[in-house]
Amino acid sequence: MSVSGSAIDSFSARLSWRQPPTASTVQIWRDSRLIDRVAAAARTYTDRLLWERSSYSYAVVFLDHRGRTVGSYRVQVSTPTRTTPFPRLYADSSFWNAPIAPDARAEAGSATIISNSLVRFASTANLVNSPEHGYPIAYADPATASFPIGCTQYDCQTKVSFRIPAYARPNIGSDGHLVVLNPSTGQELDMFAATCCWTAGSRYVTSMGGSGAICPPGARCNGAVAAGFAEAGGIIRPEEIAQGHIDHALSVATPYTRADYIACPATHTDGRYSATAIPEGARIQLDPSFDVQAQGWPRWEKIIATAFQVYGGYIADTSGSLAVRAEANASRGYDAWKKAGVPTEAPSLTQLPWSRFRLLAVTPC
Repeated sequence: MSVSGSAIDSFSARLSWRQPPTASTVQIWRDSRLIDRVAAAARTYTDRLLWERSSYSYAVVFLDHRGRTVGSYRVQVSTPTRTTPFPRLYADSSFWNAPIAPDARAEAGSATIISNSLVRFASTANLVNSPEHGYPIAYADPATASFPIGCTQYDCQTKVSFRIPAYARPNIGSDGHLVVLNPSTGQELDMFAATCCWTAGSRYVTSMGGSGAICPPGARCNGAVAAGFAEAGGIIRPEEIAQGHIDHALSVATPYTRADYIACPATHTDGRYSATAIPEGARIQLDPSFDVQAQGWPRWEKIIATAFQVYGGYIADTSGSLAVRAEANASRGYDAWKKAGVPTEAPSLTQLPWSRFRLLAVTPC
């Protein structure tokens, strides 16, 4: 009998074992936190959401068919320094991953719409990374148990099953968002109003290497976010702040969104207001001539502002504040935002010059 573990990269580790003859199930614990339960015959497990240059203590516990422990072994794993950019989701051609062209033009009436939908709410601007409203992201291993996911509100006619690790939990606010990624299949599970184990108000499966929306532009479909985007689209990860750059557009929500108008690449809207409100799916950009580095802001805020200049942000939802969406710590078991030098409880973005944003030309979908 043996158990071994090693880092794959700065973000993940692989455990391997030969199980006792009577073992049927394996519990995998990291730093005294249950990560997953898998069949003992799986022989390997990949754990993700680790932090670079960190050491982790794993316990691999074997249980027989009656749930009795028949073996328990510990192994230490240390992750290396990250040497490559943190991997981003979706195809390079995805709208999330395309930089804004130097000759991109503003929409007619941009200043009025930005004033009504962004500047008006600048005093509420925040990075949404809290346990209540941030977006938890979990990773499934090929051996992770698959669950049929019940549905209570939207698109319940479609049956959905997905592998969800034991540690996965939705955010604790009223929206109950949860993203589960399965790198072995290249699929992403998006859930809204999710409860363990497992039912959701809505749930959708999309491609980790796809467009970043639930259906193509011009089509009509719901999603776990109102604009019909993939739920992980635009979400800021702590590793991106730590590395010093965000290589994709950001996901933005505001209280003042336009009713009965969908801007490409969105496929849906829950907008509520007149034509002077910003449409869901619209792309905004911070004036590239604004000198971000000259500001007396914390490093993390400059990184976000620079991403708004290079990639911009897409309006994804209607919300109670002006919000830039980010990952919650819920699935990690440690405070990754603290490691990245960012406060965890919805840090303020009121210093961003919201009046220097512009609405890029809008195409109705």
